[in-house]
Amino acid sequence: MKAFLQKDGFLWFSHGSLGADFSWTLAVVFTVLFIIGWWMGKKAQGNHHHVLVLWAMGSMLAYFTIYYLARGLGALATEGKEGFGGPDWIYSYFFKPLLTVHILAVSIGLVLAVYMIVLGFRVAVKQMGQRVLQSGVLKMSSSAFLKITVSVLIAFAAIGAIRCRSLACGIVYLSGFLLVLVVLLAEKVIERFIPDGERRHRLIGTFTMTLFVIALFTSTATYFMLYVIWPPKIQ
Repeated sequence: MKAFLQKDGFLWFSHGSLGADFSWTLAVVFTVLFIIGWWMGKKAQGNHHHVLVLWAMGSMLAYFTIYYLARGLGALATEGKEGFGGPDWIYSYFFKPLLTVHILAVSIGLVLAVYMIVLGFRVAVKQMGQRVLQSGVLKMSSSAFLKITVSVLIAFAAIGAIRCRSLACGIVYLSGFLLVLVVLLAEKVIERFIPDGERRHRLIGTFTMTLFVIALFTSTATYFMLYVIWPPKIQ
C-alpha cells in the first residue's frame, strides 16, 4: 500500500504522490463538510448537521489512514527535510513551522471531533422528527474515563510497537496518547465550569471548527510549497 501511495499523483498542477494528493483532497473535503455541518447546527437544522458531520468524520478517518500509511502520522516530519526542494531559509522559517502547526491543529481537531460526535449523540434528542440539543447537566463518569484512557493507551502502544523503528516515531505515538489524555482531563475540568452539555457542545464545536480552518490553511500552504512551488528532491 505504501508503494502504491508513492506513485505519481492525480492533481495535474502538482508534482505530488498519490498519498499526498489524496491527503490534501480529503483535508479539503472533511473541512468543508465540517464547516457546513457546523453552520447547519447553528441554523437548528439538526438532521442535516448530523449527516454532514458523520460524512466529514468518515473523510477525516480516511485522511488519517492515508497519512498513517504514507507518512507515519507525521513521524517523518521529525526525521529530515521531507524532500523539500526550496531554499533552506524557507524550510526553516516557513515550511517547518507551518507543518508543525498543521500537525498540532489536525491532531487536536481529530480528538475533539470524535469527542464532539460522542457528546452530540449524548445530548441530542428527536423532537418532531428533528434532532435538537437537550439542555441539562452532563458529566463523564470516573469508570468511563478510566476505560477510555486504558483503551487508548493499549491502542497507541500496540500500533507504535508494530509501526515504529525509531525514537522519533515512538515520540509521535506517545504524544498522540498524551494528547487524548489531555483532552479527557480537560473535559473533566470543563464539566465543572460548563456542566450543561448543550452549551459545552456549542462552545467546543466552534473552537474545533477554528482548528479545522487552521489545519486546512496550513495543509494547503505546505502542500503547495512541497509539490507545486518547489518540486520535491528525490533522495
